[in-house]
Amino acid sequence: MECRLTDDWENTENIIIYGFGKVAHDNLDFFKNNFNIVYIVDSDKSKCNIEYKGIAVKYVDDVKDELKNYKIIIMTANRNVELVGKDLEKLGFISGENFCSMEQFLTEWFWKYKKKACLMEVHSTITSRCTLKCRHCNMFMPYYKEQIDYTAIDILADLELLFRHVDYIVSYRLLGGEPLLNKELADMIELIGQKYGDRIGNIGIITNGTLLPSEKLIEVSKKYDIKYDFSDYTDVVDYKERFENAVQIVSDANLRYSVNRSLRWCDFGFPVNNRMYDFDKVREHMLSCGPIFHGLNDGKYYYCHVSWSADKAKLLKTVPDDYLDLRVLNDDENAKEMILEHSKGNLAKGFVKLCKICGGCGNDNTEFVKAAQQM
Repeated sequence: MECRLTDDWENTENIIIYGFGKVAHDNLDFFKNNFNIVYIVDSDKSKCNIEYKGIAVKYVDDVKDELKNYKIIIMTANRNVELVGKDLEKLGFISGENFCSMEQFLTEWFWKYKKKACLMEVHSTITSRCTLKCRHCNMFMPYYKEQIDYTAIDILADLELLFRHVDYIVSYRLLGGEPLLNKELADMIELIGQKYGDRIGNIGIITNGTLLPSEKLIEVSKKYDIKYDFSDYTDVVDYKERFENAVQIVSDANLRYSVNRSLRWCDFGFPVNNRMYDFDKVREHMLSCGPIFHGLNDGKYYYCHVSWSADKAKLLKTVPDDYLDLRVLNDDENAKEMILEHSKGNLAKGFVKLCKICGGCGNDNTEFVKAAQQM
């Protein structure tokens, strides 16, 4: 597998993290355990001049002359990676030499120098059922004609297939639909934690906060240090009291959590008004979207988890280039490299089929809609 990092990355011990948002909060522990984080920088001054887990958070303009002494890893949502990269280039830094994205570092550096296949973030959908019916749901849940639920055994089987070829996953998330509707959620966490807790940096649940976690779920969450990512749609849907109660239960249990308040979403167009991108521009469009998370369901590993859901909802049939069928991969280094290449978007055809008609979440999509508008 090609490594685009220059040779002087080999003995990297001291790094600077660029970005102090949700991505950094979710993944910082892994890097803290493997490298010396000199400090964190951010371009938002309101986030800076504090200390987090013993690491100073500094305003990037205050330390821009010092950055050249270290390797910089951009730890932001993919939509912002390109923008941060351009800001660093204005300061005279070179991509692959002075800085890289977190996913590039994980896939390329750990493979080249440690012979380990590390993935940044993997998501598994455990139910298509949801308590909301968002018109622009990015997983198309309101459009499912037949609802699906996965069992704890189903999810564990998928992870067993992936871990035949992968050494470590930094972040793993269970989602839906609304995952708390799946009655086996607590059992899933127990099985995953028991078998793979030492090979996953952090496990989390993405929930809209319309349902209250059960005592059983809270207990197993405490056992395996589960993180709850709450999506707050209470400005659009009337469930503020229930949402606050759900957050309070998690907070009272001293569990890690975040509250993400989206005011707007990218308008995919699909499946109502397809975008239709020119064939010679589809790959560029796909890389602009470039999800930092990839999908794991039905024994297959997807570059774009959204494309899996489009297929499952019977909106658009995927093609073999869109995924790797883990059930047929051989147990050798070639399989590991195939997964790493797929994670980087190096697909046989060059792009995911859905990308031809989906607006995606990249900087080239400037169409937005109000978050969580109901059908």
